[in-house]
Amino acid sequence: MTEINDTLPVKEILAAAGPFIKVVLDTYLTPKLENLKKRFSLDYNKYYVPTEAHFSEYFFRTYKRISIVNTLVFNNSQRFLKDIYLPLTIIKNNDQKEVKFKITTFPQELLDHFEKILITDNAGMGKSTLMKKIFIDSIDNKKGIPILIELRRLNKDKKILQEIQEQIDSLGKHVNNNLLLELLNEGGFIILLDGYDEIPLSDREIVTGDIQSFIAKASKNKFILTSRPENALASFGDFQEFRIMPLKKKEAFELLRKYDKNGAVSNLLIKKLEESEMTNISEFLTNPLLVSLLFTAFQHKQTIPFKKHIFYRQVYDANFESHDLTKGDSYTHDKYSKLAIDDFHRVLRHIGFSCLKDNQRIEFTKDQILLLIKNAKAFCADLKFSESDFLKDLLSTVPLFSQDGNYYRWAHKSLQEYFAAQFIYLDSKEKQSKILYHLYSNPELKTFLNILDLYYDIDTKAFRNVILYDYLCQFRTYFNSCFQNEKFSVDKESIIFRKECCFLCPPFLFLMSEDAESGTNIKLNEMISRVNWNVSGTLDSVNVDKKLHCLIYSDTKEQLSFLLQKKIPHLFHKNNISYNSDQKPELNISHKIVNEFEPYFLNDLVDDVFNLPENFSKVNKLIEYSGFRNFRINSNEAFKLLFEIENQINTEKNENFLLEGI
Repeated sequence: MTEINDTLPVKEILAAAGPFIKVVLDTYLTPKLENLKKRFSLDYNKYYVPTEAHFSEYFFRTYKRISIVNTLVFNNSQRFLKDIYLPLTIIKNNDQKEVKFKITTFPQELLDHFEKILITDNAGMGKSTLMKKIFIDSIDNKKGIPILIELRRLNKDKKILQEIQEQIDSLGKHVNNNLLLELLNEGGFIILLDGYDEIPLSDREIVTGDIQSFIAKASKNKFILTSRPENALASFGDFQEFRIMPLKKKEAFELLRKYDKNGAVSNLLIKKLEESEMTNISEFLTNPLLVSLLFTAFQHKQTIPFKKHIFYRQVYDANFESHDLTKGDSYTHDKYSKLAIDDFHRVLRHIGFSCLKDNQRIEFTKDQILLLIKNAKAFCADLKFSESDFLKDLLSTVPLFSQDGNYYRWAHKSLQEYFAAQFIYLDSKEKQSKILYHLYSNPELKTFLNILDLYYDIDTKAFRNVILYDYLCQFRTYFNSCFQNEKFSVDKESIIFRKECCFLCPPFLFLMSEDAESGTNIKLNEMISRVNWNVSGTLDSVNVDKKLHCLIYSDTKEQLSFLLQKKIPHLFHKNNISYNSDQKPELNISHKIVNEFEPYFLNDLVDDVFNLPENFSKVNKLIEYSGFRNFRINSNEAFKLLFEIENQINTEKNENFLLEGI
């Protein structure tokens, strides 16, 4: 693996990229600039026209920046992206078939098939790394003009075109926004929009509108958008959605070997992983970030942590106690702030939680990050240190932040979430329950799922008593309030199945004719927008009679079900959704009941045609076949668990509970 200790390798990589950049400029950009100049009779000096020089400088600067990556695996030391990149596979469900693409080089075939691509997945799956890889390969393989936009830089006052202009601008060579947009309208650009989920929540609606407007105006280009799952992504209905496939164990081991060139640490770790029980750790081996954290944690303590928050703590310890191998194993970097390991952790917890309150912001100017540190220092009043010294530590001796030009950001968003979760557990005191409930009941619950995932392992008791308790109480209320009419002549098991399937996610039916090809997507999106953005399901796999379809209208809190299904698997039933074509239910119901592209919400009325005995079980299968999820809540286990939690809460309410036995 190539180590970067001075400027020589950087010069070499840029020298190697130079001929490729020139070909990209000559082949793709120069003809567009000439055409732009002719169309508007432009004077380069007078009208601030974009030039080859602007883009050449941008390509060299960006290529250099993203080719060399900082990674926690090596205490934030630099490595070449090409050395540690593991080809990722993205997958899309389509017509009951899985469309897969393995991104080993520039994905020409993928972009030929789909001009607008959305890649969604959870924390640490490699979305940003993938975008950097595509940018580099578009240059190396001379495939077009790439522009990489980190969406966290956008807000209500900063439009996407302004961000592109700032990226293309070089010192003293400004370009005109309108002319830049005209150039983009020429087409041939590969526009990489990275990190939609990192746009501040308070600005999300305005920024989303601006991005959509920009895409419409620059529609002749290719677009790739990445994000963690977000409800607002439904507004990008013309993007084809892919997700990153989890790593296979073999791939995880290959990635581990890349970190130390198949050295002693990776080989010993892989040997231990092959010997040990994999049940508790198998989830971590599917995620590139967690694989890297596993390597870091093992390198530090030669033990395998089995819970996420232990991963992060060991990664923190490894970075804080890092040894400089160039000076011998015994040499440890002094801390500018002079803080001990636990005190430094306490300050970071406050910073992490402050970022959570600030719309989970992870990138700051120098003044902003210094203010965050100052506020954390005030919270930890017994600690004495300099804000600027603490920032130096964050960038060098405890490198959990990185600097990119004038911006300072967390090395990874999940680190901020770890410290925020630790703050709630250790520092929030009497406000703890209120904070947890606020996260759970927030309309943007999806945004906080990783924090709640971490918190479940950190403090299972508080999670159960606050979040799980409310979730199960809501289920009990729902279960006891629907399908209570004694005139129902449907068997009890079918009714229970319907209740279990539809908790927090009421389904609706609609008609779509076989010949409704023209404008189908527009009509479908219009229908979904009338219902809500929180609509899920797999249309191609729910087609029953080529006309009647089922989708799910999901409540915000429904997102918690996916987390709970991982944490408490016995709380849920597995659905059987692998129907053969001859097993699909056929509903011989008049089309007059359900109008085309008009949502018909199912109900618990005894005289509703879909609740008649001859249709009830078929509708159940249709719901199950919707593809929204492959599990449903287990009512028996839910009531049993709720009883346990209520007993625990009532016991602890006894004022003598903590005094007994003392």
